[in-house]
Amino acid sequence: MMENLIFYRFDIISMAKVYVIHEWDDTQKDQALKFFNGLVDMAKGKKLPKGFKLEKLNVDEANKTAVCEWEVPSMQDLANVASQMGITWKVKMISPVTKYEHKLL
Repeated sequence: MMENLIFYRFDIISMAKVYVIHEWDDTQKDQALKFFNGLVDMAKGKKLPKGFKLEKLNVDEANKTAVCEWEVPSMQDLANVASQMGITWKVKMISPVTKYEHKLL
């Protein structure tokens, strides 16, 4: 009976939800928008680093702000990759804890 048992190994990988808030000034607008278009192309083309998933990108051109919602191995991993991207505008990374979420039944 024991020879019929199958054992499965599951590796549980803990992912971090990270929001990246980008803010630019008028002189950086073209560079920032080009960056976001390239980021979307990378996400659609599955060319992001292994383990990185861009969940959502919201851009508010009028307020010169964008918010990227990421699922990544860690905030530090995202910071390491971001440091290589040539970003020259203000960037803030946060990983908030959800206190409430409305769900439809």
